[in-house]
Amino acid sequence: MTNDTLKKKYVLKPGLHQFAPGSAAIHSNENLSDEEAEWYLQRYPHIAALFAPQPPKGGVMEPETVKQAENTHKSIVDNSSDKGGSI
Repeated sequence: MTNDTLKKKYVLKPGLHQFAPGSAAIHSNENLSDEEAEWYLQRYPHIAALFAPQPPKGGVMEPETVKQAENTHKSIVDNSSDKGGSI
């Protein structure tokens, strides 16, 4: 992770990501600001699974928080697999 990524509130998992249905997978940590991430998350809450869980400032993330994030991602992936489209 770069220093810029460490300062960001929203950090995407590695790779390019599609946020809006029908749009291209163009979003990455290099081209997404926190303000843009918040805008997209308000309109497309399902994309929360595309973001890496972040530890609280000055500490380590609680195991329960990591588990919840993983379960959310798994649920979204499981639900989308029978619809023939990507999330």
